[in-house]
Amino acid sequence: MSDTTTTTEPESTAAEAPEQSGRRLRLPGLGKGAGGGNQLFRNAYALMLNTGISAVLGLGFWLAAARYYSESAVGQGSAAIAAMKFLAGLTAVTLTGALARFIPVAGRATGRLIFRTYAGSSLVVAVAAVVFLLTLDVWGPSYRFLHGPLNGLGFIAAVVAWNVLTLQDGVLTGLRSAPWVPVGNTVFSAVKLGLLVAFAVAIPTAGVFVSWVAAIAMSVLPLGWLVFRRLVPRHVKATEDHAKPPSVREIGRFLAGDYTGSLFSLAVVYLIPVIIASQVSSEDNAYFYITTTIGGTCNLLAINMGASLTVEGSHDPGRLAANTRAALKRMARIMLPVAGILFVGAPWILGVFGAGYAEAATPLLRWFAVGAVLRVVMETYFAVLRAQSRTAGLAWLQGLLCVLVLSLTLLLLPRMGLTGAGVAEISSLAVIVAIAAPKLYRTIRHAPPAEVPATAAPDGDLADLGARETTVTGRTRRPGWALDQDTLALGIHVDFDHQERRPDVRPGPGTPPTGTPVPRPERDRPTWALKRLPELGLPVEAREPGSESSLGPSETEVDAPFEVAFDAGKETGVREESVVPEEPAGPEEAPRPDEPPRPLSLRERLQPTWLGVFLGCLLTVALLMYWVPALSLGESDLDRMGGLGLISILPMPTLIGAALLVVVFASLLWLGREHKALLLVTLVATVFSLHALPAVIEAEPRFATAWQHLGFIDYIERTGSAVPDLDARWSWPGFFAAATFVAQACGVKDFTEIIRWWPTGIQLLYLVPMFLLVRHMRASWRAKWTGIWIFVLSGWVGQDYFSPQGFTYLLYLVFVAVLLVWFRAPRVIWTRRRPGEAEVEPSDRRQQAVLLAVVIGLFAATVPAHQLTPFVMLGVLAALVVFGRSELRGLPILFAVIVTAWIGYMAEPYWSGHFDDLFGGVGGVGSNVSSSVSGRIEGGSSTHKLVLYVRVLLAGSVMALACYGWWRRREHKYREVSLLILTFVPFLGFGMQSYGGEMALRVFMFALPGAGLLAGLALFPRTGVTAKERDKDRVSLAPVAALMAGLLLIGGFLVARWGNEPFERIRPGEVAAMDYVYAHDDPTVRVLWLSNDTVNNVTPAMPWGAKDMEKVSYVPTLAPTDPVLVSSLVKSLKDAGPNSYLMVNVSQVTYLRLDVGYSRTWEPRLLENLDNRKELKRVFTNADVTMYALRDQPAGKVPKPDPGPIGPQITWTPWSVVGALAALALILLLSAREVVRVAVRPGVRQLRWLQSSFWFSLPLLAVFLAALIQRFLTMK
Repeated sequence: MSDTTTTTEPESTAAEAPEQSGRRLRLPGLGKGAGGGNQLFRNAYALMLNTGISAVLGLGFWLAAARYYSESAVGQGSAAIAAMKFLAGLTAVTLTGALARFIPVAGRATGRLIFRTYAGSSLVVAVAAVVFLLTLDVWGPSYRFLHGPLNGLGFIAAVVAWNVLTLQDGVLTGLRSAPWVPVGNTVFSAVKLGLLVAFAVAIPTAGVFVSWVAAIAMSVLPLGWLVFRRLVPRHVKATEDHAKPPSVREIGRFLAGDYTGSLFSLAVVYLIPVIIASQVSSEDNAYFYITTTIGGTCNLLAINMGASLTVEGSHDPGRLAANTRAALKRMARIMLPVAGILFVGAPWILGVFGAGYAEAATPLLRWFAVGAVLRVVMETYFAVLRAQSRTAGLAWLQGLLCVLVLSLTLLLLPRMGLTGAGVAEISSLAVIVAIAAPKLYRTIRHAPPAEVPATAAPDGDLADLGARETTVTGRTRRPGWALDQDTLALGIHVDFDHQERRPDVRPGPGTPPTGTPVPRPERDRPTWALKRLPELGLPVEAREPGSESSLGPSETEVDAPFEVAFDAGKETGVREESVVPEEPAGPEEAPRPDEPPRPLSLRERLQPTWLGVFLGCLLTVALLMYWVPALSLGESDLDRMGGLGLISILPMPTLIGAALLVVVFASLLWLGREHKALLLVTLVATVFSLHALPAVIEAEPRFATAWQHLGFIDYIERTGSAVPDLDARWSWPGFFAAATFVAQACGVKDFTEIIRWWPTGIQLLYLVPMFLLVRHMRASWRAKWTGIWIFVLSGWVGQDYFSPQGFTYLLYLVFVAVLLVWFRAPRVIWTRRRPGEAEVEPSDRRQQAVLLAVVIGLFAATVPAHQLTPFVMLGVLAALVVFGRSELRGLPILFAVIVTAWIGYMAEPYWSGHFDDLFGGVGGVGSNVSSSVSGRIEGGSSTHKLVLYVRVLLAGSVMALACYGWWRRREHKYREVSLLILTFVPFLGFGMQSYGGEMALRVFMFALPGAGLLAGLALFPRTGVTAKERDKDRVSLAPVAALMAGLLLIGGFLVARWGNEPFERIRPGEVAAMDYVYAHDDPTVRVLWLSNDTVNNVTPAMPWGAKDMEKVSYVPTLAPTDPVLVSSLVKSLKDAGPNSYLMVNVSQVTYLRLDVGYSRTWEPRLLENLDNRKELKRVFTNADVTMYALRDQPAGKVPKPDPGPIGPQITWTPWSVVGALAALALILLLSAREVVRVAVRPGVRQLRWLQSSFWFSLPLLAVFLAALIQRFLTMK
C-alpha cells in the first residue's frame, strides 16, 4: 500500500505574513495570537461542543420520531438513512481527506477540482444507489417503502445530496474556512427536526427519511453558493503565487493509499446498520438505530480528541508523546464518567423513547458504553498513526476491525439478538485495543507531562475555550495561510449522527509536518563516544530498546546510575544524565566488546527470516494436526475413555500436533533474535489447544461445581440476597454478586456457554499479568518467555473453571505483578551479587497513588470473594516487605485488618458453626500434607492412579527445576529474592488447614508463577547484556533442554489435566435429568446420589445445583459395595420423605469405579436389583441417568423451602460494636497513611504524619483485636 500523505510546507523564518483580508468566522475566545490556551484541547473542545450541539438536536430528532411516528416507521426511516449514508460514503468519506489535502495547493484549478469531484462522485454513488434499488428485495422488509419509480428517484437524489454535503466539509477544510462547518451542521439539524414534526401527519410512513433528506438542501445550497462565489475566488487570489496544482497521478497515489482504510471504516460505520436492518424486524431496527445513535455520541468524544491530536502531532512531532499522554488523561476524566452514566442510566435514557426501547435495547446500550471507553485507546492510537504517516498500519487495523465486527455480528445476531451486535463490536474493539495499547504505551511511556500554558483556564477543561491567545515571544511565526491550517481540526462535519467524518490531515512521507528535520549528528555515534560528567553512584539499570530483555524494559549493566537518551524524539531513558560530547571518534576506534547489540529498527524487527517463516508454517501444521482429528471425536468416542482420561482416545495426529507446538516454541528460543509475534502466537495457540479441547468436543460444559455456581447466580437474580445458612460459600458472595450484576447489565440469561469457555478465557487472561510480572526480572528474553511457557504447561491444577478461586487467582497475579514492577525500592544497591530484579518502573507520585488504589482495590475485591486467596496475597506482601522488596511497609497491617474484619463479622455464620473446621488444622503441617497428597492416592483403578502419580511427579519436577534455577542464578552472581517469595510463601498454607484435601493443589497453583519463572532461569540464567554472555547463549544447549522439558510437561499436562475427564465430564442425559428435577421441585425435592463417603465426599459428579438451590436438597447416600444389597438405598429413600428421588448416573458410577475401585459390572447389577424392588419405580431414564422414586409416597407433607435468614448475619454485642468502629477507623487511617507515603513529597511533614498516624493506630488495633478475640471465644 502506498503511503501517500500530506506534506506541509517547511517552517518559514520570514516575517509573519499579513492578515488576510475578508470577513472570517472565528470561534469565541480564539483570537489572532499564536499563543493562548493549549491548542490540543482548544481544538478538541471546540469539536466536542459542536458534537454537543448536534447531539442535542439529534436526540431531539429521534425523540420526536419516537413520539410522532410508529416504531415500524422509525425503523424503516432509520434503515433508509443508514443505506443512504453507506452508499454516499463510498466516495464522500474517502474523498474528503483528498480535498482537504489538495485544495490548499490547487491554485487556479480549485474551482474545477471541486466541481469535478462533486460531479464524478455523484455519478458513482448514483450508480451504486441504482444497484441497491435493483436488489431491494434482498435487503429485508425495512426497505419496502422504497419500491416504485418515484420513491426510487427520490432515494437516488438523497444519496447524491448526502454525498455533496459530506464532500462540502472537506472543501471548507481545504479552503481554510472550517468554522463554517458547524454553522451548516446546526442549520441542517434544526431544519430536519422541524420538518420531522411537520411531516408526521402528511407522510406518516416515510416522514423520518423525507425530513432528513429535505433538510440537506438548507445546508448544501447556501454553503455551495458561499464556496463557489466567495471562498474559492478568495483562495485563488491568496495562493496563486505559490500554488502547485496536483497532477492526476499524484491524486491517484494519495487515494490508493487512503481509500482502503476509509472503506473499512465506512463498512463498520454504515454497513453494520444495513446488515442489521436486513436481519431484524422494523421495530427491532428502530431499537438498534436509536441505541447506536446514542452510543455514537460518546464515540465522537474520542474521535474529536483524536482529530485534534492528529493535527497537533502533525504540527509538532516532538511533542506527540506528551500530547498523547495529555489527551489520554483528559479523555479518561471525560469519558469514564460519561460512559458510567450511560451504563448505569441506560434503562432510563432509553425509556424516554418508550418502554419498548428500554426493554429491548438496555443491554445493547451498556455494551456500547463499554465500547466507548475502549474506543478512546483505539482512536488515540489511530491519531498517532496518522500523525506519524503510518497509513499502512492504520489500514491493516481498520481492516481487521471491519472483518471482526462484520463476522461476529453475522454470527451473534441470530443467537443473541440485538445484544449480539453489541457483543460483536466490543469483542472486536477489545482485539484492536489489545494490539494498540502496548504500542501506544511505548509511545507515551517516558513522555514528559504536557506543560500547562500560563494563559490556560484554571480548571483546565472547557474554560480553555475562553482563554485569550497571546503572542509567544522568541518563536518563529508561520505565514498567515499556514496558521490557518490549525482550523483543520474543525473542518469536519462531526455531528451526533455522522461518526465517519473526522479530520484526515497527515504529514508526508519522510518529511516532518513542520518542515525539514533538525539534523542530529550525534545520533549515530556509539554510547562511549559521549563523555559522562564525573559522578559517583552505584550501578543500576538503564533501559534501552533492543536489548535482550525485550518483554519488558531492557537493561544494560553500566558503571553509572543513569543512561542518556540520544534522540529527543524517543523517550528511551529512565532518567536523564548530564553528558558532554567528546571529540568525534576516529575511524580506527572500535566499539567496546561488551557494547550491547544495536537496537533493531521497526522494519528489521518486522522483516521475516526464513527460519521464522518456516516455524510459522510448522505452527500452522501443528494446529491442523492437533485440531482436525480432534474435531471428529463424538460422544461415542468420549464414552471409550479409560483410566488415563482424555489422552486415551486422542488420535495420534493430535498428540503429534501437541509435540510440534513444543518444537516450534523451543526452536524460537534457539533463534538469534526474538520473534515476539510468533512467540506470542505460539504461546496463545498452546493455551487454547490445551484448555479448549473439552469445550470443543464435548456436548455439555464441564464441570460439576461450575454448574453448582450457576445456582448461586440464579438465587441472587431471583431474590437479590445471600443466605449464609444455605451454603458456606454464601459467607463470601462477592464473585457471585459481581457475576450476577454483569450478567444483568449485559442481558445474559443463559450461562452455559460462559462456563464452557470460561477456563480457556481465564487462562488466556492469566498471560497478561504474567507478561507484566516478567518486567521486574533482570533476565534475557529467552528466560522470560520460557518462564511463562512453563507456567502455561504446568497449569493443570484445574481450578480455572467458573469459580471464585479461578477469578481471584487472576486478581492475585495482577496484585503481585503491580507490587513487583512499581513498588520495589528504586536503585537497588549492588553487593557481591547483582540483584535479580530489574530497576523499578519510573512513575510520578500521582501514578503511584493510582497504582496503590489498584493494589488496595484488588485485595478488597478478593476478601469477600474467596476464603484462601486473601491470605496468600497477605503472606506474599508481608514477605516482600520483610525482605526489602516492597516500599508499602504499612500495607500488610491494613490488609490483615480487612481480612480479619471480614472473617470476624461478615463470615460469622460459617465459623460460629464450623470453628474446628476453620482453625482445627492450624499447625498440623504433617496431617495437612498427608491428606492433600497421599490421602488422594488411595484405592481406585490402578490405571487411574497413574494420573495422581503424574500430578505429584509434575509438581515435584517444576519445584525442583525452580530450585535449580535459583542455584544457577546464584552461580552467575545474581541473587533472587522476589521469585523465591512468590514460590515458597504459599507453602505456609500447609500450616493452616487441609482445605478439604485440596491444599497441596492450591499451594502448587499459587507457587507456580514464581516457580515457572525460576524454572525458566534454570535454562537461561544469563542476562545477555555483555558480548561474552551473548556468545555463550549462541552455543548453549539450553533450547534442547527446553524442548525435552516441554515435551514432558505437555504430555504430563494431557494426563494430569484431563485424567479425571471420564467422571468430570458432563453428559447430555444428566443435564436432561436435572431439568426434570427442577420441573418437579415444587415446593421442595430431595435427590439421593451414590457416594463412597457420605461425610467427606459430598460433591456429586453431575450438573447439580444450577437452579432452585433452596428447593433441591442433594443427599449423599452410601453406595453398597455389593450391588445385591439395595435395601439400604430403599430405606434412605423412605427416610428422605415425599417427593424424593434416587439418581444413578454414569459420571458418578465412573467415579466410583476409577477412584474408589468398584467393578465394571457393578452398575448394571445395581440397576437390575433396583428394578426388582416392588417399592420402587423408574420415573426418568435415558442413556446416562436412571432415576427411581417410591411407588407409594411416605406420609406427611412435602417441606417448604427454608433457606434461612438473608445475610450478613452479625451478632452485635457492645464489644462487637466497638470493634467494628475501631476496624473502620483503622482501615481509613491506614489507607490514608499509605496514600501519604506514596503520593506526598518526602519531607518533614510527611515523616511526622507517618509517625503520628502509626502511633495513633496502635490503640485502635488493640481495641479491634480484643473485640475479635472476645467474639471468637464467646460465639464459637
